[in-house]
Amino acid sequence: MFFDPKMQLVWVDGPAEKLDAFIEQCCVDGKRVHPARALDHMSGTTGFVQPAEENPWGALVEQIDQLASGFEVPIVEPTLADGRAPGTKDYLLELQQKLDALRADREILQKQLELCEKGTGEFSHFFGLTLPVDEAEKCEYIKLRFGRLPKRGYALLQKEYSDDPYILFVPCSEDEGNFWGVYFAPREKAARIDGVFAEAFFERVKLPGAAGTPDEVVKNLQSNMELLRQEIGAADAALQNAWNQEKWRVAGIYASVCSLARLFELRKCAAIRGGHFFYCVWLAQPDLGMFQQLCAEVGELNTATDQVLSLRRWKQENPGA
Repeated sequence: MFFDPKMQLVWVDGPAEKLDAFIEQCCVDGKRVHPARALDHMSGTTGFVQPAEENPWGALVEQIDQLASGFEVPIVEPTLADGRAPGTKDYLLELQQKLDALRADREILQKQLELCEKGTGEFSHFFGLTLPVDEAEKCEYIKLRFGRLPKRGYALLQKEYSDDPYILFVPCSEDEGNFWGVYFAPREKAARIDGVFAEAFFERVKLPGAAGTPDEVVKNLQSNMELLRQEIGAADAALQNAWNQEKWRVAGIYASVCSLARLFELRKCAAIRGGHFFYCVWLAQPDLGMFQQLCAEVGELNTATDQVLSLRRWKQENPGA
């Protein structure tokens, strides 16, 4: 014959100062003890209210999530005392400041690398141009415009302005639809020439300050990039080493404060009035004796049994349990 065990609703009441001890001692076994919101089983006229305190452990959980960003926190069995140990908050703050400083140094290097990569990409379009870029910017009578000219725009210039000695575009490289190059404009005619190239959809590129020809600039940038990658690698190693030295202690604290945060959330199931609390849990009838013994060990708690449901019916009414 199929055995359908019964689920028992049990009420617990006692002094409000015993609530945390009761939860930690009696409600941590989520497989056998299932807290239920007491107010759902009480009359609305009793004057009991749900505890409204903010969870004090949530901020520590978020802090460790932040300081351990990018690292793997080892999984360890929680010991509630780890999160409550004196100096825990100061330790986490000091570790966070240390890791943040290392991350900030790495971020500076990464931004420098990205600038070099961007400059390499921009200057590489103008390979073969023997004119030093820094000298070109100093020209007193000529303005130089580096940029991208669509091939259809280049064809337009060839067709409409082939006889104009001032409309001269020097291609340096090309891709599927564009030429990359430079045009020269006497200062007194620059406005007209810029207008012509604008009609041809010329897109100007403002090259970052650098000395030498585009080929020389790219070579220097590539050397800088190699050095920066080495420094970033060293920064990554320093970060990883700093984390490895502390990760097991952090893991213990993290497991602890996560458990403490979950336990504190169980306070929301209680009903409080004055200095007294009521709490109710569901558990299988064979576990009732065990639960009552745990309550007795806490002290000053009273227990009383209430309704009984079949396991099947209880699961139907509590699908998330």
